[in-house]
Amino acid sequence: MNDLFHTLDEILIQKVELYNNLIEVMKKEWASISDYSRENLETALEQKAALLAKVHELNHKREEIVKAFAQKLGRDQSEVTLKTIIGLKENTRGNRMSARRDKIRDQIKTINNINLENKQLINRSSLAMKKSMSWLYEVDTAYTPYYSNGQLSEPNMGSRVVNTDV
Repeated sequence: MNDLFHTLDEILIQKVELYNNLIEVMKKEWASISDYSRENLETALEQKAALLAKVHELNHKREEIVKAFAQKLGRDQSEVTLKTIIGLKENTRGNRMSARRDKIRDQIKTINNINLENKQLINRSSLAMKKSMSWLYEVDTAYTPYYSNGQLSEPNMGSRVVNTDV
């Protein structure tokens, strides 16, 4: 069972590192949105997707380890949790695992907060763009010979020049 404890501990270490990287990428995502930098945003979103794929992979490995623990303990898999494993008497890594579990919980809260902030920023940016486009259209209608449907209109001319050379 020592191998299982070691493997689970390694997965938790990797997960903490991945979540740290994910938090940094999400901060870059926020900065890209606020700077209206499409290129940087696309790069950040690609990095985020790659990190989330790795997180998914680690979660799958963790589930396999929990399943192995359940078999060793002779319990149903749904009864065995990380908390259960941490509390086992033969787990010499319990304190470290508990600290990592708490760190992961804090990171998840941070990720959720940043995600919410990014969504709100996207919504505000989108609204600001819509208002700007609407304002530009209103201002531009006084000077353009085109309607919004593409039809040509006669622009209002306040005065006309008269040719006196005739």
